[in-house]
Amino acid sequence: MIRKTYQNLMRSFKFLVVLLIIVSSFAAGGCKPKYRQQDKPVNTSFPDQESIYRSNQLMIKQNAKSIRDQAAIKGWDLTETGTGVFYHLYNLLKKNKSKKIEPGDWVWLTYKLSLLDGTECYASEKQGLKQFVVEKSEAEPGLHEAMQYLHPGDSALVIIPPHRAFGLAGDGNRIPPRAILVYEIRIDSVARYRNN
Repeated sequence: MIRKTYQNLMRSFKFLVVLLIIVSSFAAGGCKPKYRQQDKPVNTSFPDQESIYRSNQLMIKQNAKSIRDQAAIKGWDLTETGTGVFYHLYNLLKKNKSKKIEPGDWVWLTYKLSLLDGTECYASEKQGLKQFVVEKSEAEPGLHEAMQYLHPGDSALVIIPPHRAFGLAGDGNRIPPRAILVYEIRIDSVARYRNN
């Protein structure tokens, strides 16, 4: 009798499982519309490298034009490097026979960093001197590059386009995406230490 009851219970359980599967299939199928519109094809292709290159070149040209326009308004006499960084020496120390700053040199700068429209972002008055090893530590690539045109004691205006600064992202704090940076700097100290 116990065996017969157990068998009946198992049959009932199997029946319930099958019933649940059938009901859930109908429920899932019942949510779908009878007539589906054909889905629009999704464009999964990515721009080719040539398109990306052309876009980047266009942005670089637009940034250079913005810098030149601002230089004309402000009366800045700027020199452009091969990568699009601009600089102007405030004090032309012709008697300065010290060696130019080189990769591996430690530099300490008094600075004010602004956006091209004049909005101040950072300054050594609040943040302290900026210090880094040229081409060896963290700083904007354009600032590393500009250092190599300068001598200890020089004061300069350095304008760095986004592709040589913080790019499309900004710094996540005070520098917005695609920002052109304007550094007013004085090279306070240079140490010729190199780790070979």
